[in-house]
Amino acid sequence: MRRKVRRVGLTSKSLFYAIVIHVAAGLLLVLNIDWPTNVVSSPRSEPAPVQASIVSESEIQQQMEAIQRKEQAEERAQQEAQEKLEELLKQKEVEEQRLAEIKERQEEEQRRAEELAKEKEREQQELARAKQEEEERKQREAEAERKRQEEAEQKRQEEAERKRQEEVERKRQEEAERKRKEEEERKQREAEEQRQRELAAERERQEQLQEQLEQERVAQLVQSALAQYIPIIQQKVGRNWNRPAGLRNDIEAHVNVRLSVAGEVLSARIVRSSGNAVFDRSVENAVLKASPLPIPQERGVNEEFRNITLRFRPEDMVS
Repeated sequence: MRRKVRRVGLTSKSLFYAIVIHVAAGLLLVLNIDWPTNVVSSPRSEPAPVQASIVSESEIQQQMEAIQRKEQAEERAQQEAQEKLEELLKQKEVEEQRLAEIKERQEEEQRRAEELAKEKEREQQELARAKQEEEERKQREAEAERKRQEEAEQKRQEEAERKRQEEVERKRQEEAERKRKEEEERKQREAEEQRQRELAAERERQEQLQEQLEQERVAQLVQSALAQYIPIIQQKVGRNWNRPAGLRNDIEAHVNVRLSVAGEVLSARIVRSSGNAVFDRSVENAVLKASPLPIPQERGVNEEFRNITLRFRPEDMVS
């Protein structure tokens, strides 16, 4: 709301009065006024004469113009102040209007917030009620499901117990049948084992008899082969022997000879020295040079010639 401001300044009437006052003051200074002479004056000293200066019209005009300029400046200042005040009032009015709009919006927002809060509260109450109803429904369904499961579990246990009893009976019968079969199998096995032991004993007696006969046959063959082949072997070794100088005839050396299946000499080693190292070495060298040695190839006899010990004396060897 705009406020009315009273302007303070000079009007034409006040200007007229100001001019009259200034003119009267000037006349009083110019004119010497004579007072009535019939007045009895007391004996006193004469007052000093008043000197008045004459104020010219131009000076009055200058003073008037200065006053007018001052009043105009004051009027402009008042006008500027009035305009500034009006501008401030306008700004205040705009600010008050903006504050009123803000307050109105705030009140509207507060009202809407209260309505939303109420709506939210109603929704929460509705949700709580729906949640409670849902929980009650779930509890009812859970209770029904629990009862159904209990009944099903009871039936399952009863069926399981029936099957367990049947299984126990079946296993009992199977165990009895198994034991009966095992007993029969044990008896049969024992009878078979006894028969096999008897057969094995008979085979063993036959094998021992055959082995004994074979050993006797091989022994006879070996003895015959030794009597036949040893002289031949000694002769062949003697043909490959070089008699050392100054060697006596009353010494002998025993040499262990290892042979292959074909009679090749694998090694020759003195197992009983003659006491003459030169003779011992000459015998070993002669055996090695005589390889291969003649040995029988008959099975059972050949193995006996694979590792033999030969006796050598200088007088039995051909040089």
